[in-house]
Amino acid sequence: MKVNVLNEGAKYGAICGLLAIVIMYGSWAMGLNTFVSVSFWGNFLPYMIAIILIGGFQLRKQNGGYLPFAEALKFSFFSYVVAAILVAVATYVLYNLIDKELTQKSMQIALEKTRAMMARFGANEEEMAKQLKKTEEGSKETGIGKIFLGTGIGLIWDFIKALLITLIIRKEEKFTD
Repeated sequence: MKVNVLNEGAKYGAICGLLAIVIMYGSWAMGLNTFVSVSFWGNFLPYMIAIILIGGFQLRKQNGGYLPFAEALKFSFFSYVVAAILVAVATYVLYNLIDKELTQKSMQIALEKTRAMMARFGANEEEMAKQLKKTEEGSKETGIGKIFLGTGIGLIWDFIKALLITLIIRKEEKFTD
């Protein structure tokens, strides 16, 4: 290996994490409705996948055009780990130090949006009330435990994405006898 994959993973993970933080704080600064919408839709935007793919191809290029599967997986998953840690810290700061009422305020908007979506899908009032109550009970605060749990669950999904990225960026050397 010519290039340290963990250093490169840390670099691209920092890029992804900082971009996610800018998006999170920027949407919060634009208002609560924007924050809630961006928080929801941000989960579906593949900007981190694109950044890690670009980094993986750069890493492969720096390694003479080859990147073994194990090294590619270390790079891609470590990028996600670094990004997740940065985002978790920034989330804690936003929800617990900067805007202590953000959990409750954003939950109210999320509940309204959920109610509207359920109504569009034809759910009856009883089903909606039951689901909304269940959602509201699980979201009283955004403490360190909840952030830690969310980060851990997110990393499981991130590992799956890292595997897919690895399949794209890896290139094994072919040895001939």
